[in-house]
Amino acid sequence: MLEGVKAKIKPLDELVKIVGELKRQGKRIVFTNGCFDLLHAGHAAYLAQAKSLGDVLIVGLNSDSSVRALKGSERPLVPQNDRALLLASLAFVDFVVLFDDLTPHRLIEAIKPDVHVKGGDYTEADLPEAPLVRSYGGQVVILPKVEGRSTTELVQRIRKGVAAVPVRSAVGVIPARYASVRFPGKVLASLWGKPIVQHVYERSKQAKTLSDVIVATDDERVKSVVESFGGKCVLTSPQHPSGTDRVAEVARQLDCDVVVNIQGDEPLILPEAIDAAVQPFFSDPTLKMTTLATPIADEGEYLNPNVVKVVIDRDGFALYFSRSPLPFFRPKGKMGEVPQFSLPQDAPFRPLRHIGLYAYRREFLLQFAQWAPTDLERSEGLEQLRALEHGVRIKVVVTPYRSVGVDTPEDLERLEKSRHCES
Repeated sequence: MLEGVKAKIKPLDELVKIVGELKRQGKRIVFTNGCFDLLHAGHAAYLAQAKSLGDVLIVGLNSDSSVRALKGSERPLVPQNDRALLLASLAFVDFVVLFDDLTPHRLIEAIKPDVHVKGGDYTEADLPEAPLVRSYGGQVVILPKVEGRSTTELVQRIRKGVAAVPVRSAVGVIPARYASVRFPGKVLASLWGKPIVQHVYERSKQAKTLSDVIVATDDERVKSVVESFGGKCVLTSPQHPSGTDRVAEVARQLDCDVVVNIQGDEPLILPEAIDAAVQPFFSDPTLKMTTLATPIADEGEYLNPNVVKVVIDRDGFALYFSRSPLPFFRPKGKMGEVPQFSLPQDAPFRPLRHIGLYAYRREFLLQFAQWAPTDLERSEGLEQLRALEHGVRIKVVVTPYRSVGVDTPEDLERLEKSRHCES
């Protein structure tokens, strides 16, 4: 196993040949670089999010001498060979390449990654390598800093004796109610030769951050089918008003730190999307709840009330969720008496579509399920607003994953005929 990890650490000349072949196969190459001088969970969360932007993640790792030049001689430092081995041991890191320069220009020029990722307080204007990436058509992505999880802050906490609470395990729970109003029994409907719930279960089991996956249902028929394909299923009360309440009933019996509510009608759920929702808990001990969002594709989505929109702050926490177009892009010049909601081509950013996958710290989920619905929640029909109205911050992880749910028999028929296939 160790030899396999070591094999991911490549010299630049060998890596260039590998990248060339991967590009010929149509793979999207993501590159990031850094000192990673004192590895911690914040780095793991950052790298997992970087990997979600493409197919192959390459990490450029500064040498000991360049780290000293950049960070100062007093900085605690894990030797480069150990840092490289630890990075390579992460499942979502595909290759590690070592370099002694103070900037990654030489690596980027040789590899020409499709996406160059940096994290923290940078802007694209701050990055001297950004013009190089843009010159060959590459993309620069700045991932938001995870508050309180920079290496400098971690060193300060260690010196003060302040520790972070580790996450031991996360469990995925799939609420699978039989009596769907628009499509009764849909979780058992056949898609590509399997019931929908089996697709969701098998894909969820592939998530690297989950120690277990459980289906929570109110119906013996669902339990029988889940157990027939080897899945784990728990019968819950038929009186639950929402999937969250059903998940909370199961969570009361679990010995875990994080519970993930995975929609039972999304047969194409990506394991990487689940991992992306869980990762922030490894780096922020104060976090209670996370969810996902993806950039709005077009004006139709922006205007569609069935597509929930979310706006986030600079640290990636939700400000508000709504079925209305959000935010409102004020037209240039004087605003008319009747505002027109539209998605301008020159919008300064792409608004976000909320994806209804949630991860909760277990203790908070049990508390959340006890709270009565709030005014905004009832108005919008969005239970996540209950958390915001109680002052709970929701971390929103932006992902390229676009959920495909089955709400009606027509949705199922379209999906059956589509070119999607199981991974």
